[in-house]
Amino acid sequence: MSDVAGARVLVVGLGVSGYAAASALLSRDAKVRVTEFSDSPQLRVRADELRALGAEVELGNHDLDALDADIAVVSPGIPPDAPVIAALRAAGREPWSEIELAYRLARCDLVAVTGTNGKTTTTSLLAAMLAAGGRPSVAAGNIGLPLIEAIEQVPNGGVIAVEVSSFQLAGIDRFRPRAACILNVAEDHTDWHGSIAGYARAKARITENQTSDDVLVPNLADRAAMDIASRSSARVAPFSASSDPTDGIGVRGGDVRWRGRKVFGLADVPLPGAAGLEDTLAAAGTALEYGVEESAVRAAIEGFKPLPHRLEVIAEHDGVTYVDDSKATNPHATLSAVRGLNAVVLIAGGRSKGMDLSALAGSVPPVIAVIALGEAADEVATVFAELVPVVRATDMTAAVRLAAARSVPGGSVLLSPGCASLDMYESYAARGEDFARAVRGLIGGDAR
Repeated sequence: MSDVAGARVLVVGLGVSGYAAASALLSRDAKVRVTEFSDSPQLRVRADELRALGAEVELGNHDLDALDADIAVVSPGIPPDAPVIAALRAAGREPWSEIELAYRLARCDLVAVTGTNGKTTTTSLLAAMLAAGGRPSVAAGNIGLPLIEAIEQVPNGGVIAVEVSSFQLAGIDRFRPRAACILNVAEDHTDWHGSIAGYARAKARITENQTSDDVLVPNLADRAAMDIASRSSARVAPFSASSDPTDGIGVRGGDVRWRGRKVFGLADVPLPGAAGLEDTLAAAGTALEYGVEESAVRAAIEGFKPLPHRLEVIAEHDGVTYVDDSKATNPHATLSAVRGLNAVVLIAGGRSKGMDLSALAGSVPPVIAVIALGEAADEVATVFAELVPVVRATDMTAAVRLAAARSVPGGSVLLSPGCASLDMYESYAARGEDFARAVRGLIGGDAR
C-alpha cells in the first residue's frame, strides 16, 4: 500500500504517534476518525488541530459501536487486552501500529534496532554511521521522532534508523527492515505482554518478514536473541563483545574486527563500560552489513557524543567517577551498566513494576555498596542484604551524599536504578537531572 487516499482509517490513541499518524493520513486525503479514551487540555489542542484538517475526533471514550474502518492504527501504549482492541478484532480488523503504516508508505529503506536495553544509544549511533556514509538518514521510531513523520524527511535512496519497541512490533503485519539488530531480550513489560515469552515473541517480529536478501545482527552472548536468529530467514551476522565471530563483528585483543579484519580499536569506542562496547559493536555491525563503508563507521564513532542519562559521566572528583544511568529501568540494564566499571557504589530503586529484582545480586562484584531509594527500597535492600552494605535514602540528595561517603578512589558512584522512576519523578530524565544536581551540589566547583 502506497496510497491511502479515500480510505477510512480509525486511529486509536492521540499520543505522539497517534497524532502523527492522523496528520500524515489527512495529508494523503484519507478519511480519518480518531478515538482517545483520555481527555486533557493537551489532547483537546491536538483534537482541535486535527478537526481543523478534517478529522472526526472522539475524546474521553471509545465508542465500540463506531469502529468500522478499512484500516485501524493503534498507538503503542494501548495494551492488547483493551476492550477497543478486542472489539476491532471481533469486527475482523487486525490493528496496525504506526510503524506498520509508515513502512507501507515509506519510499526509503529502514534498518531497525530492538532490545530490552541500549536501543536508543545504538539507534542514534547507527543513524550517525548511515549519515557519515553519505545516505540521507535520520533516527526515528521509539527514539522520539515518529516513523510516520520521518518518512517525509528522507527521500527515495535514503535510509532511516528505527528504534522499535515490543509494543510497536506487536502491531506489525508486513514491516520488513533491510537490516535488523537484536541487542538483548530480558524481563520487561510482562504486565503488557502477559509473560516473558509473550514479550520475546513480540521482539522476534522484527525479523518475521525478512528474507535471505536482508540481514539480522543479533547479540551472540544473548541466548534469546540467538534463539530468534535461529528461526530467521535473514542472513545472520552476529556481534560479540567477547569473541571474534568470522561471520560478524567482534573483539580480538585491542581491536574491533569485522569479518576478520580490523575496523577500529577498543580505545576508540565512544561509550563507557561493557554495555557501551556492545552498543557500539551492534551499531557498527548493522551499518557495515547494510553496506556503509568502514571509514564512515570510524568517522561516526569519532564524532559521537553519548546521550543523556545513559552511562553519562557527570563528574570526576577525588578519583571517583559519578555516572548517570537513570535510563536503566530494569535489572538487566543495571547488570549491563556495572560491567566494565570498578568499585561501584550503586544507587538503585524506584518503582519495580512487579519485576523480580533478585537478578540485581549479580552486580556484586563490582558493586561494593548500595544506596536503596524509592518505593522498591526494601526490595533492593533485601536483594543485597547478605552481599554488601546497604543504606536507605529518602531522596536523591541524601543518596548521593551517602554514596560519596562509601566510594573509593578509582571507583564509581552509579545511578542505575533497575526500576522505573514514576514513584518519585515524572520521567527517568527528571531523575537523572536530579542526580546531576545532587552531584554538583556535593562537589561544587571541583566537578569536571
